[in-house]
Amino acid sequence: MLFIHHPTLANAHTPRAVTIGNFDGVHIGHAAILDELVAHANAHGLTPTVVTFAPNPKAFFAKQRGKPEPKRILPLRDKINLFAQHGIEQVVILPFNQALANMPAHEFVEYILCACLNTQHLRVGDDFKFGAGRTGDFELLRDLSNRHHYSLTAHHSIVHHSEHSSERVSSTAIRHALHNGEPHTAAALLGHSYTLSGHVIYGQQLGRTIGIPTINLKMPEQLAAQGVYAVSITLNGKTHQGVASIGTRPSVKTNGQCWLEVFVFDFNESVYGDIACVTLQHKIRDEEKFEDMPTLLAAINDDITQARSYFSQTN
Repeated sequence: MLFIHHPTLANAHTPRAVTIGNFDGVHIGHAAILDELVAHANAHGLTPTVVTFAPNPKAFFAKQRGKPEPKRILPLRDKINLFAQHGIEQVVILPFNQALANMPAHEFVEYILCACLNTQHLRVGDDFKFGAGRTGDFELLRDLSNRHHYSLTAHHSIVHHSEHSSERVSSTAIRHALHNGEPHTAAALLGHSYTLSGHVIYGQQLGRTIGIPTINLKMPEQLAAQGVYAVSITLNGKTHQGVASIGTRPSVKTNGQCWLEVFVFDFNESVYGDIACVTLQHKIRDEEKFEDMPTLLAAINDDITQARSYFSQTN
């Protein structure tokens, strides 16, 4: 997959089929857009391309206004991996800053989509808004398509039907499920397991001193899933069970960095530098600050007991 970190770095001679959005979580609604985009691209000799943003525009504006930023569902690497699984060949990551926020909607189309990316087909959600003041919408895209000769398709929202209710699939609904400690509900809306991945790195080695060594992954700040979970973890092609803590480790000084720490059951291998994929199965409790090491150790041992019990009941 080709990453393009500025639209001017794209080969403007490459004809592209493009979709635009944050795609946080890459849920079943996003997947439908991606699959249809790739199918159209393959049928017309175009390069399927996603245009996304870093940071999330909602986070950018929230920070400006001094309001809480929306929680992130997935780290960027997991979002990119899911794009690739759906056949996307190029990802344009636009740095969302004040200049981009001030860009008029028609200029975004004419400069970024047409001049830089040579967009021949554009597929967006029917509620897509863009440009300064969010003045750009599907109607504007349709008007400009005649001038710039790209085809355009709107994708409608998808409704997920469960045993007890029906709801529109959205990143907001997934964040709500994760906030409520319901990873299986989140997975149903995502259309895939809720899995976080990253390189295993050296931590503070605290777990080893108390007989509970952990695998450590750095996570982005404002991650939607926080707390202690029973998890499955894949390392070097093999899947294991364990218990994980996601958060800022309030009982340990970490300067606010979000970590994913996993104690892998019956495992004693060195995997530093390897990629670990951690799937959340069941939430045990929220993250807590403990007053001393004995209290922390007792809580961890109880977490391990609960996680083992969960897996013994589900196997």
